[in-house]
Amino acid sequence: MKIRGVILALLVAGGFYVMIQSIDEAASHPFERLQEHQLNGLSPYSFITFRQPGLQNQQAVTWRVDQGEEVDRLLQFLQTYDYERIDPDTLQLFDDQPLFTIDLHDEEGNRMTILIEEGILIHNDRLYYKVVNGPLQVDWLTEFILSNKP
Repeated sequence: MKIRGVILALLVAGGFYVMIQSIDEAASHPFERLQEHQLNGLSPYSFITFRQPGLQNQQAVTWRVDQGEEVDRLLQFLQTYDYERIDPDTLQLFDDQPLFTIDLHDEEGNRMTILIEEGILIHNDRLYYKVVNGPLQVDWLTEFILSNKP
């Protein structure tokens, strides 16, 4: 009888934990919470890669920015939004239209991809987040991209 009671208590506790985790994942979070490896407020990212889709069967144009101030400026912009984790299987992103993307890279090979048209952040090709209090300010992003274009 005691063993059944202990097993039942463990099942209830495990179920409660899973319920709390699923509620936590469904809730919106600030950008800082998405960055697991942020160190003392310093930017974990070291450079930005921009990818502009090509027009009419042309190659995509890609360029890289290594300036720390620009990385920080982009991170400050992203911090003005809240994000919600989503299931990538529910997205219809990669249709016939190429997307303009911005990638933030760190020294360890981690990457945060921003799909501007969709308001989606992708962390290391695994974790997908959408902007909850968006859409992203396209005017600011356009100015940011143009100011960093070679």
